[in-house]
Amino acid sequence: MEESSRKRKGSSTSAMATGTRRHGATEAPPTPIPPSLSSTTLFSSDEQRLRYSSLFSSRQILDPKYLDLAFFDDEVFDCFQAFQNSGLIHFMSLKFPHYPKLFRVFYSNLEIQSSSLIFEVHGIRMNIDASVFYELTQLSNQGVPFEGTIVDDWKFDFSSHDARRMVCTGQAEMTGRLLAGSLTLECHIMHYLIVRILLLRSSNLAQVSKEDLIVMWAFLTSRQIDWAHLVRYRMHKVLRSNASLPYPQLITLFLHHFNVPLASEPFIQVK
Repeated sequence: MEESSRKRKGSSTSAMATGTRRHGATEAPPTPIPPSLSSTTLFSSDEQRLRYSSLFSSRQILDPKYLDLAFFDDEVFDCFQAFQNSGLIHFMSLKFPHYPKLFRVFYSNLEIQSSSLIFEVHGIRMNIDASVFYELTQLSNQGVPFEGTIVDDWKFDFSSHDARRMVCTGQAEMTGRLLAGSLTLECHIMHYLIVRILLLRSSNLAQVSKEDLIVMWAFLTSRQIDWAHLVRYRMHKVLRSNASLPYPQLITLFLHHFNVPLASEPFIQVK
């Protein structure tokens, strides 16, 4: 794959990016996917090949997006400052293309042991330990090990009703299903970026889940989350059958780090 000539100032990995999209601009058509390499080159054993073909070859890939920093240059949003204070901007602005087949192979061969990601692609066995994970993602490992539900450290401070009052407009209902349309402008933007980038999912994007509410409350009350742990936890969680696969750009970053050959691989541009 030919590297893009456009570089984002200050980014050590911007040479791997494939272009930027300014807010409001017309998106370029998707890059055509050329014929893939033979799958026999991707695996070092029949067991790997069988696991991939039976469990991962048809898995849905969650549509990746990135934070367009240029949009915030002339705007003042408290939510952007909250992401910045949590050390999330680098991770949220990753905009590499992704490689669908290699991405699925990565998850097919992925093992998570303690704080390490161990995987194999193209016969190359790789280990992303906690220090390398931080070096590549810049995600903080400070804070509570949040896994989607309220943690013990927050139980006496968190109230679902009070959290709703913090994020909703004055006209919103404080009971029942919470929709993004009931959020204040700042929290609506925050929620959009949470479900599209940080904790991306494929459905119910207009609904604020209990997990979404806790994360927004944590941002608004300056609670610290161990984001490195949370991202690894979500990657481990989707190894179960039929779960959609997250963080395509992150896997591309891993593949680049270990010099996995990508020149002949089909890829898709991030939106």
